[in-house]
Amino acid sequence: MEFTFARKKDRRTYLHYTVLFLVLAACMFGPYLISGHTLIWNTDALNQHLPLMIKYREYLLQFLRHPFQGPTEWSWTMGVGSDLFSVFSYYTIGDVFAYLALLFPTSHLIFAYQLIIVLRMYCVGLAFVYFARHFDFSDWIILSGAAVYMVNAYLLYAAVAQPMFTTTFILFPLIVVNIERVLQGGSAWPLTGVFFWMLVSNYYLAFVLGLGAMLYLALRWGLDYWGKIPFWPTIRKFAFAAGGSVLTAAVLLIPEITGVINSTRAGSEFANGMVVYPFYYYLLLPKQLINGDNWKLMFWSALGLASVILLAITYLYANWKKHKTLAAALFLGLVMLFIPAVGAAFNGGMSASNRWTLLLYLPLAMTVMIFLNDLTLEGFTPKMIRLLATSTGIYLVYLAVVFFIQNDDKLFLPVIFLLLALGLTYLISENKVKQGQKSFAILIILNVCLNAAYAALPYNGSFASAMLNRGEYEQIAEKRYGGLEEKAAAGNYRINTVSNNKIVSQKKVWNDLTSNLANISSYYSIQNAYLGQFSTDMQNIQYDNNIPLHQVDDRTILNNFLGVRYIFAQTNGLNAQKIPATYKEVAASKAKQDYDADPDQVQVQTKMYESKSAFPLVWLESKTISPAAYRHLPASGKERALASGVVVSRQDAGQLAKAKLGGVKTIPAALVSNRGNVVNPSRLKYTDSKESYSLRLFLTKKQKAQLGKSELHLEFRSIKYQPFTFAQQLKYELKRAEQNADLKSASFNRVQNRYKYLRYHLLAGSPDISYSLTVTGSKAAETISQPSVESTSFFRLVKGGTMNLGVYSSLPSSLILKPSKLGVYQLDYRIVAVPINKTYKRQVKQIRQNGLKHLKLGQDQLTGTITAKKAGILTSSIPYSSGWSAVVDGKAVKVILTNNAFLGLKLAKGKHKVAFYYHTPGLLAGFLVSLLGLLWLGSLAILEKKRKKQR
Repeated sequence: MEFTFARKKDRRTYLHYTVLFLVLAACMFGPYLISGHTLIWNTDALNQHLPLMIKYREYLLQFLRHPFQGPTEWSWTMGVGSDLFSVFSYYTIGDVFAYLALLFPTSHLIFAYQLIIVLRMYCVGLAFVYFARHFDFSDWIILSGAAVYMVNAYLLYAAVAQPMFTTTFILFPLIVVNIERVLQGGSAWPLTGVFFWMLVSNYYLAFVLGLGAMLYLALRWGLDYWGKIPFWPTIRKFAFAAGGSVLTAAVLLIPEITGVINSTRAGSEFANGMVVYPFYYYLLLPKQLINGDNWKLMFWSALGLASVILLAITYLYANWKKHKTLAAALFLGLVMLFIPAVGAAFNGGMSASNRWTLLLYLPLAMTVMIFLNDLTLEGFTPKMIRLLATSTGIYLVYLAVVFFIQNDDKLFLPVIFLLLALGLTYLISENKVKQGQKSFAILIILNVCLNAAYAALPYNGSFASAMLNRGEYEQIAEKRYGGLEEKAAAGNYRINTVSNNKIVSQKKVWNDLTSNLANISSYYSIQNAYLGQFSTDMQNIQYDNNIPLHQVDDRTILNNFLGVRYIFAQTNGLNAQKIPATYKEVAASKAKQDYDADPDQVQVQTKMYESKSAFPLVWLESKTISPAAYRHLPASGKERALASGVVVSRQDAGQLAKAKLGGVKTIPAALVSNRGNVVNPSRLKYTDSKESYSLRLFLTKKQKAQLGKSELHLEFRSIKYQPFTFAQQLKYELKRAEQNADLKSASFNRVQNRYKYLRYHLLAGSPDISYSLTVTGSKAAETISQPSVESTSFFRLVKGGTMNLGVYSSLPSSLILKPSKLGVYQLDYRIVAVPINKTYKRQVKQIRQNGLKHLKLGQDQLTGTITAKKAGILTSSIPYSSGWSAVVDGKAVKVILTNNAFLGLKLAKGKHKVAFYYHTPGLLAGFLVSLLGLLWLGSLAILEKKRKKQR
């Protein structure tokens, strides 16, 4: 097919597409709405996309009302403080659709968010139709291609879960069209504009699209244009488009890249450590081709297209010489799908996330259009029909075999439509069907409509169960803290909830939504690297790259240090008894009766706890800790040291006194199996899933009394896990199953059990590095987990962690440890008591007395006064960034890093006025570069216009 830029009358085609979209939208989104759901996903949409759209609109309106104040660059309420640009640039600043929220009143923003999702999808189809009109296809074929392009497993998921991803489906067809324009000798200006949109929309997705554009250009030029067009003039055009767009987008790109480099994303494990994918991935990947209801995306390899795609691909490769670029692109895509390093490379060197597969849907839809065009205009030979039937038969045999491993009823309708597509292909080739294009288009549209509806209907449960119910978002926002936040006092403090304690209907509420309270938990794609390092230094078992703190595992001193004044918990939720030591109940919501609950939990209510030991946001510390001494402390010791002094470099410490460290007590313990034998934790061979272990603490009553109220920590300084081989797993599990049968005097079916365990381990990717260790005490059950390699955003290598098992007036005598998976564990741990005693309380009292007075938090600034009786380090729990600057008594001073993560400065003795100011790193430089880029492009545009007039 020839790519042409000849002008065509398109109005009727776009009208036909609009009618088609109404049908598709009714099937994609209608089931959610008629079943009482919304288009708000219960994870990223709930925590990020919707609340950030609302918040960005609020900041934008504030800027428009007061433009001379400049845009707000720092948030005091996103977690413990965050660069607003880093957050908004990923989600909203470059998203043209986000600005539509300005057209709606505040009371209708939830409706606006959902309407914008639908509008995004409409524009996806528009972009495809615009692309397809550059070929000589009929309207029915274009509509078929649009249906294939729009309704697939990737977009069915992304449209509601990651709405900004839909923009890439708009951009890629435009990129291809304008690359083709340049290759055919046309202007590079349209490509420059599309590249600019791509770069500002989202830098991560721009990276994916940019690589995709380069691959397309290399294939298209190399296979179709090589030697036919002038080399250097064409290169200059592409360089102009790339350079011009990068320069003009620099105002976003430079601070964005700076933010990523200084984020928790830097230094992630490449491809999750994989060289190849787990076996189940290769086994099940072909099945995904026509599985339109595929919510569980294996490494984001979604596929899930209309069933005709199998026939179209078969036909394409039977005629690959006529469509070299297309055949090469899809073959390259297939190879790339097999290699984890490719997914990691497209994902910025992090996990093997195949989000890049968004690039495949355009060539796949094009393949379908070529198939339909050739079928309906020329017909297929009997040989081609046999080839199509053979490929279909092989695929069905494959599905039948795989059915014995993963019996997926979601494939029922796709298989039916595959057989219908094959039958219709035969009938059209035999001239037994009139209006073949229309007939096939209707079949494809019916196929994708049923795929979409089946995915969204609540009886199926996969997509619908993950959507919020109608009115649920408002309810969550209103009852985020059980309504008790209204009873909190005014002031500059932070709040927290108890770990894994569900107050509202959804358990994945990781951000504060609309209360404007500073909840220390924050869930965003870009997080401060210093804060992440602090969390890992503390061995916070809740740490994630996207959520560096969570609830800091309810640890008393960490909550105090971070300035948490109030903690909220639901009485019938997990860890309701695991309240940090210095927090006392001050308020409770109205009790509700739950007669189906345990007798002790009939009264269900939210409780608010307050601490008088919360550190101020900024305070003066006169005692220092050297980085070397701090590094040698165990995690609990590091946490305890936060109240004893401040970690600063030797140069910054100067002659200041050194802090006295200590305050934690190691408790001797032994690991004993429930089989009665003492176990060596450094070589724990776990072969029986029913076995558990008791950690027996050796403490006399006198020692317990001396410790008094203490927080009990289990510090895993090192965890190494070696899974058994596949054969070993089967051996031990069959042995256990046979023992169980013998105990019950039952016969043992080795064949059936072998099949059961074989199937389980194939689908689990065994042997797999993932595991979890759960330790249970009377106050809490804590778990350290190593995510599986299939985890994308949440993967990390877990080498240790510190469990907080609660606060005890008298420490327990034992704890229960339970591994999740068979294998060999090498555990290096110690049990530690952290006394919350008079010494600690005295230190906290001194810190509170040394807090910055008359503290005011303003737009990108903090001011206050302090009287220093002696020189010291002004310390804070404000995350450090190179964007901070400071002024003391009207003179600029150097800001320093305190406690390896937070903002501070050196302060002399006396009375001082202190101010901190924040500016997003790289924003000014980016603005200047963009300004130069605009001047350059403007000058070139004027010169080009003059040349045209002269001609």
